[in-house]
Amino acid sequence: NPTLFSKQLVKACHEIGFFLLEHDLPNSICERALSETRLFFQKPLEQKMSIYYGHEPSFRGYMPMGVENTEGKTDGREQIEYAAEYGKWKNSSGRCNRNGEEHF
Repeated sequence: NPTLFSKQLVKACHEIGFFLLEHDLPNSICERALSETRLFFQKPLEQKMSIYYGHEPSFRGYMPMGVENTEGKTDGREQIEYAAEYGKWKNSSGRCNRNGEEHF
């Protein structure tokens, strides 16, 4: 149902600020990803900028407020883009795992 999907996606973006598409990860991993993401955005800007997306060839990482734009207009949000296959994103205790057993 494309209409229901689009409503759910808008709700996730506007109310939760996080979504995953087409994955087979256990719910516990998804909950942990959401928790770690929330913790990340509470950090000082200097810490968030340590993984600035412009320093990565894959353009994954943190984008501060005003960097992202839609249809030529600056968006009023900060965001982070990450992908487990790159294996470099660390949780608040500094752990990461490249084998997919634990993504955060």
